[in-house]
Amino acid sequence: MFSQKKPTKTEVAAPKPAAPSIISSDLSINGNLTSGGDIQVDGTVEGDIVSKKLTVSSSATVRGAIECETVVIAGSVTGQIKARHVTLIKTARVIADVVQERLSIEPGAFFEGNCRHFPAEAEKRVLPRLEPIKPAVHRDGEPTMVAEAAT
Repeated sequence: MFSQKKPTKTEVAAPKPAAPSIISSDLSINGNLTSGGDIQVDGTVEGDIVSKKLTVSSSATVRGAIECETVVIAGSVTGQIKARHVTLIKTARVIADVVQERLSIEPGAFFEGNCRHFPAEAEKRVLPRLEPIKPAVHRDGEPTMVAEAAT
């Protein structure tokens, strides 16, 4: 009477993403943070942070290297940042070297450091491999040097 339909492989629900890890404003951490999910820092972190998404609130301070897919900074960061998308909110104070694919800086944000762009995976070009230089002979019999690209 009450038959239950068994889910097929395509109907099985994908695992729910975990809630973001929150470092509250009264918490100070000395050490590295690593997460496969999202981290929100409202307090102080002295160490490196690796996660999918990092949010540094206006009350937060981070001293260390950051490596994430997406970084949104409204507070203070000193160190290095490597991320695909970096956003500096108007209250941000960043003293860091930034390697990014896309950088957004709101008016009023403070940024001091070097900024370097790294291309998206789709934009990376494969350069041809060069073969060793081989002597070639022109019509006049004089040898010249020629490099050929290998495919």
